[in-house]
Amino acid sequence: MRLLFLLCAGALLIAGLVTYVTEPGKRNEVPVIYWVIDPAPARPEQIALYHRWLVRKGHGTSHLLRTMDEVEAFRRRRWTEPVRRAIEEGSPAGAKAFAAGTGPGDLPLEVMVPGVEMRLDAASNDLYKKLVQGVSRVAGDVIEAYNGGQQMQFLASAGMLADVTESAEAYGFTPDRTYEALRPSLFYEGRQYAFPRNPAQTMYWGNRDAFRRVGQDPPPSRWDTAEFERLGRAYVAAANPPGGRREYFFADRALKSELRRSMGLDVFNETLTVCVLDDPRNARCLALIHRWTYDDHILPSAADKAGFDTEGGWGGQSFQLFKSGRYALFASGRWALMLFRQFGALPLAVSEPPHDGMPNTTLSGGQSTVFAGSRQRRYAELFLAYMADEDYNMQIVRDGDALPPNPVYTRSELFRQPPDHPNEWGCHEAYADAANTIAITQSFSPFVLPMTVLRVDSETEEEVMNDRMNPEEASRLAAERINEEMQRTLRESPKLRRRYEEAQAIQAAIEERRRSGEKVPAAWIANPFHRRWYREQGWLDEAPGETAE
Repeated sequence: MRLLFLLCAGALLIAGLVTYVTEPGKRNEVPVIYWVIDPAPARPEQIALYHRWLVRKGHGTSHLLRTMDEVEAFRRRRWTEPVRRAIEEGSPAGAKAFAAGTGPGDLPLEVMVPGVEMRLDAASNDLYKKLVQGVSRVAGDVIEAYNGGQQMQFLASAGMLADVTESAEAYGFTPDRTYEALRPSLFYEGRQYAFPRNPAQTMYWGNRDAFRRVGQDPPPSRWDTAEFERLGRAYVAAANPPGGRREYFFADRALKSELRRSMGLDVFNETLTVCVLDDPRNARCLALIHRWTYDDHILPSAADKAGFDTEGGWGGQSFQLFKSGRYALFASGRWALMLFRQFGALPLAVSEPPHDGMPNTTLSGGQSTVFAGSRQRRYAELFLAYMADEDYNMQIVRDGDALPPNPVYTRSELFRQPPDHPNEWGCHEAYADAANTIAITQSFSPFVLPMTVLRVDSETEEEVMNDRMNPEEASRLAAERINEEMQRTLRESPKLRRRYEEAQAIQAAIEERRRSGEKVPAAWIANPFHRRWYREQGWLDEAPGETAE
């Protein structure tokens, strides 16, 4: 028995040693870190740029090669192809280190090697995989969080993300390096946990050819709901033959959040302590979307979309429907250009979401975060610094993947008038200008999971669209369910309960100020939407320093 035990122990020891020496980081000359994100076509170039950026910025190991023997030994080391390319392309000295014609006259060479090799981990991009791996302490080093802070809030609350507040100061990816509207979404409990990867806001792309075919012009860049209705009715009347099946629609969908906010309503109140979707303005928003779909036929219904799938032969592809003119307007971000460009020189226009009082867009998009258990945390944090710097931002400018994280780069001529795509001129600045002037980030309450809010809001809208509830009933149900979830969360967390009670006291002070006609200190308002709304209405006191009693 003792011999069997020793044999088993020896086998396990050998297996452990084999596993250790064959890990990716052990087979390479530099450690390996992983970026958990979708496998978009731009990823290889973004990773290669990061490697070169590390070399240019001096984040790695410097090798002084004084003799040709040292050069040859350097060449023979086990450099992987991405690392070798980074060394060669990152500096003239690196290029000479691998060049066949390098001789004694070129010496000495000081060559910089990137401190890590980054690899893509698309297989772990599912939210629940991220959570399970994070709790198990085996997650990737840089983790993409989606929906403008929604996933980041969830993952940070689970304790799996690194607080990068001090690192952002040290490495240069502080919130002031991105859009003002986006900054609140980078924080969890007052600390920075993320930096934006591709800020995105949804506006309407217009197909100029579709409007030209019916003798109409694309909508203006800014418009209200009355104009949306009028132009939409005119378009579908001209595009569809009388009495026939409707195959052409003004827009692919309505933008509910922007429409609701334009009326002065958000999901939550000023302090994020109560869901206020039972407000009559939410019912009005839902009623408008229902009317535009089933009465005016400006928007396709679920049945219309199913008809495209089965009869139209386009496989339900909204991009293809936009290209063919079935949708004259297509709601999407600037990132849609990566697909539009595959169609050739499609003539494009851009319009803001129609408003019912206050023009706005919702600025969100992907964020990069750092796994708290990363063994190469410095280089994971440097990846966020890279996203604030020129190399990454200009790559976003060139390929059209939403907006560059740093708004400085939207001012370049290459961004506004890309020479290879004159059909897009006038569109890029529309997205940049909206992000800098009318954009608001999403609001997330710390007292309820964002995914729960999104699910309930969507489900109750679907009840209206399927005529199972009227807008008023659906609005009351949405508020009731979200507030119940909020109270359930508070019962389970005494810490959150104390914070909630403090916020409720501030809410009472806000309401007292409003009743008396006084302005409300900006510091009292936690909801980014309400800060903008109060400012627009002249209700905001932006003087620093006041606190609620």
